[in-house]
Amino acid sequence: MIRRRYIDGRYGQVHLRENTPLGEPPLVCLHATAYSSRSFSALLAVLDGKRHVIALDTPGYGESDAPDGRIGIEAYAESIAEVCPDRFELFGYHTGVSIAAEIAIGHAARVDRLTFMGIPHFRALDFAAWRSKLAARHVLGERLDQFEERWRFFVSERAARLPLGRAFENFVDELKAWPHGWWAHDALFEHDLLARLEQVRQPTTVLNPPGHLAEPSRRAAAAMPDATVIELPEMPGPALDLYADTIASLLLAKQFVGGAVPA
Repeated sequence: MIRRRYIDGRYGQVHLRENTPLGEPPLVCLHATAYSSRSFSALLAVLDGKRHVIALDTPGYGESDAPDGRIGIEAYAESIAEVCPDRFELFGYHTGVSIAAEIAIGHAARVDRLTFMGIPHFRALDFAAWRSKLAARHVLGERLDQFEERWRFFVSERAARLPLGRAFENFVDELKAWPHGWWAHDALFEHDLLARLEQVRQPTTVLNPPGHLAEPSRRAAAAMPDATVIELPEMPGPALDLYADTIASLLLAKQFVGGAVPA
C-alpha cells in the first residue's frame, strides 16, 4: 500500500510517498524538475513488500512548500537530508542526481549507496542552449495559451505507450510549480556537478537508458571513484513509468552483491 504524508522542513512541509516500511535502510527517491514524487509511483508499487521506498517532493514542487526565493542545489540537498531517516540509500533522477550527490557528500556516514539515472551533465552538451531551454523564466499571465507548449510537450506529443492520464499528471505537476518551476533548473545549471561527483565516495550504479543524457551520463560516471554503468538501450522514453519492473529488479539485485541475486 502506498501512503502519503508530510514532514516539517525548513521551508514548510515536505510531502512524500512511501510503500510498506521494511527493516533495511530505505531507498529515498529524488525526482526531476518540475515533476514530483509521483514520478516514482510505479516503482513504489512494484517494490512494495520487497524494498522500502520513500519518494519526496523537492521543496517548491508537487505538494511540498516552496522556499521564499531561489536557492542553490546545496540548500535543496540540506532541506531534504533534514527530513530523511538516520541511514538511507538514494535514487536520483535528473535534478535529483545533483541533489543526491550533495547529500551523499555532506552526509556520507548516513548514505550507503546511490543509484543515478539521467545524470544532468549538460557541460557535455550545448550548455548555453540547454540552460536557455530548461531555466527559462516564467511569468503568470491571464491567458490560457501560456500553457499550450507545455500541454503539447506533456500530453499531445507524449511518448508512445504513456497513458493519457499519466501524461496529464505530469502536466499538472508542471502547473503546480508555475511560475517558479524553473528555480531548481536554474540551481542545477549553477551547480558544478562534475566536480561534486568526483567527491562522491559511495558505490554508485548509473542506470543508462537511451536519450540525450546517455553519453553525458557515461562521461560523468567515468569521473566518479566508484561508479558502475548499466546500459539499458531497450528502455527508451519515460523509463520510470514504462519500465518500473526492470528498474525494480536492478535495484533489488544491487542489494545482493556477493550473494544470490533474486529472480
